[in-house]
Amino acid sequence: MKKRQVKKKQGVSDFFHSSAKWTRKSKAIRERDHHLCQSCLHGLDGAGIRYTSDGLEVHHIVPISEDYDLRLDDDNLITLCRECHEKAESGSITRAALQAAVEAGR
Repeated sequence: MKKRQVKKKQGVSDFFHSSAKWTRKSKAIRERDHHLCQSCLHGLDGAGIRYTSDGLEVHHIVPISEDYDLRLDDDNLITLCRECHEKAESGSITRAALQAAVEAGR
């Protein structure tokens, strides 16, 4: 007997993250950040300055769920490696520190 597959309900954020606009914007942000994790580059996680270019993702400093209007705002987006992205999501790396890194890169 086959198990019935249950589809996960998609939210607004899920639809946005699969859009062509997000694909273009996330590519532009990675290019702006020179394909480097900005948290590692600025030592935001306390592990010292390093150059990480593997497993990069673009992070919303203020989450879409909190302010949908900032979803494509360059100042609200930063390139992070997977490890730093998880730390940012959990609050181990603060929004203020991430925002300062974006501003430093201008």
